[in-house]
Amino acid sequence: MLNQFRAILFYYRPFAIWSFVVNIIITIVYPEIIPALITKLFLVLLLWFLVTETHSKQKLIFYKNLGISAFKLFSILFLIDSFITTAFLLLIKGFL
Repeated sequence: MLNQFRAILFYYRPFAIWSFVVNIIITIVYPEIIPALITKLFLVLLLWFLVTETHSKQKLIFYKNLGISAFKLFSILFLIDSFITTAFLLLIKGFL
């Protein structure tokens, strides 16, 4: 289980910078938690669609060998990203 979580974090690492950029944009445009989480859900669904419909699908074979389905991978990515986004927005609201 811990190895699966580490593998998911490894998959999330390249997207972390983009997620932080989106967090900053959301904070500037409309810093509310629910719209931010809906935006993040849309972006994760878009990422899932791009990965499953392009040649990037082969990258998921590693995760399938670890027993992580594409649904589980992207669901946990959304949960991790939601936690980070919520913490970021609450922290920013605390200082504003």
